[in-house]
Amino acid sequence: MLYSMTGFGRAEQATKAQRIVVEIKSVNSKSFDLRTRISNQFQAKEIAIRKLIQQQLIRGKVDVTVQVESVGETDHNINETAFNNYYNTLNQLANAQGIDQGDLLYTITRMPGVILQNVDKVSEEDWHQVQAVIQQALDALVAYRAEEGEATEKDIVQNINAIQQLLQEVDPHEQERIDKIKNRLLQSLESLQLNNKVDENRLEQEMIFYLDKFDLNEEKIRLEQHCKYFLEELEANKLDKGKKLGFILQEIGREINTLGSKANSATIQYLVIQMKNHADKIKEQLANIM
Repeated sequence: MLYSMTGFGRAEQATKAQRIVVEIKSVNSKSFDLRTRISNQFQAKEIAIRKLIQQQLIRGKVDVTVQVESVGETDHNINETAFNNYYNTLNQLANAQGIDQGDLLYTITRMPGVILQNVDKVSEEDWHQVQAVIQQALDALVAYRAEEGEATEKDIVQNINAIQQLLQEVDPHEQERIDKIKNRLLQSLESLQLNNKVDENRLEQEMIFYLDKFDLNEEKIRLEQHCKYFLEELEANKLDKGKKLGFILQEIGREINTLGSKANSATIQYLVIQMKNHADKIKEQLANIM
């Protein structure tokens, strides 16, 4: 099963002591990139939070918000000096500019440094509750990623199957293509009036050697093997397989390009172009796979 790197998870829990809200969102990235916004009293737990999230999300650009508000008994103090400074400054600016002060009390309490959390009061029980809510948000995000990945996997399989089908369509045109190349060479000899001056055995050897350069069997076999390997890896029981699938797709692309360069046939070139189109679609989809 595939997992997308795009997802969103949210969890909320209220206890007698605190209200916990955790939101996690992720988008695609080549590596793991985490940005956190954590309530002051739990800043000391940032490393533990990062480890918990990285173990489960592995790849992606991740934004995490852990908001913990105390309820019941207060576990914070008001910085009166900061409050007064904010009030005096905002009040003067409002009067000078003729601006309605609105709910100035609410505004000031939201300013940095006014409400001071008593971080020493964080207990192990509180921390375990926060961990549990983070895990709930992670579970929601992983479920979202799985749903997105399932839809993407179906599209990828369809595109791989399409490449394999187009590869099968190459076979009927191969002999026609070889005959055309052979006839063209013979016509060139005839136009040079060398037919009676050429050693037939040597001509046949050179013809075989020349036509061997245009043989597509090796490329077809390798392309088919790469496609099968891709599908096997797609079914592997691993979380992070986007990078490996990307490497296999590169090999698929190389074989398709070689087919095109050796095709020497408008019909086969048309099939190759369609193969490239399906490979490009897979590449775009893999960019968002974990």
